[in-house]
Amino acid sequence: MGFLSLVLAHLIGDFYFQTEKMVKNKQRYLKRHLLHQFTLGFIALLIVFVLSGERDFWWYVALPSILFVVFHWIIDVGKIKGQAIIAEKYGKGSPWEGALFVIDQGLHLVSILLISMLIFNLDIMVVGSQILVAIGLGEGNGPSFSTGQKVLFIIIMLIIATSVSGHLIRILLGSFTNYLSLFEGKYTLKDNRQGKGFTNRDFDQNASMSEEYTYMVVKHQDLSRGKIIGYLERLLVIVLVVNDSISSIAFIIAAKSLTRFKQLDDRDWAEYFLLGTLTSIFLAIVYGFIIRFIVL
Repeated sequence: MGFLSLVLAHLIGDFYFQTEKMVKNKQRYLKRHLLHQFTLGFIALLIVFVLSGERDFWWYVALPSILFVVFHWIIDVGKIKGQAIIAEKYGKGSPWEGALFVIDQGLHLVSILLISMLIFNLDIMVVGSQILVAIGLGEGNGPSFSTGQKVLFIIIMLIIATSVSGHLIRILLGSFTNYLSLFEGKYTLKDNRQGKGFTNRDFDQNASMSEEYTYMVVKHQDLSRGKIIGYLERLLVIVLVVNDSISSIAFIIAAKSLTRFKQLDDRDWAEYFLLGTLTSIFLAIVYGFIIRFIVL
């Protein structure tokens, strides 16, 4: 419970309490972010402490909360320096930003594992062998979770499937060119001769054909709708995988493609759309199998 509680506290602090403004200027708002993480970690461990009936408050609540925020501070300072190096060498929007995001989250997970091994006597070898049994790669007894652990695990997976995956996909794909997403247009040729034939005078004075381009500009795009669609898409895929209905995922892809049918004529936009959709679906399938093997 301690490990899952700290993971949940970390995810809530990183992806819900940390605003876009704090992310863009992480060094300036680092103290506020660390205060959020300490508070969330402390509350999560305090709830586990009360429910478990332990008596040593310092060992099971205060100490792990302090270690939790210290590790977070060290990792975030390293990330800030890494972002500065990447921006200087490769510029903004580099694929290395995605790699740095994955490394950052991986280090946070490792730090929580270390705290859990030290404080809560988590045996990583036993957990690893139980996971192998759950996915069919080992022999013996599979993992057994309490109701509270299952609830925490499912909540964590839902956050990973929505906010965490959405942030990762946005970093990996980069920002899309504005003109492709802001308007739809039609290119036409207009006949200025009005049914008359060509004469040499037409070429000397007036062009016989003229170009016209009509378009509709959408200045205030609600980008949150696309984010919500991505969240629902991944959640639906997870439900289908858990219920062993993987073939039904094709209907989700078809429905999403129909809503963007006209924009698929643009090859650049179509490739961007396809890459984002396939990445989202792939991650959701992986999450679905994890929930299916570990919890069910």
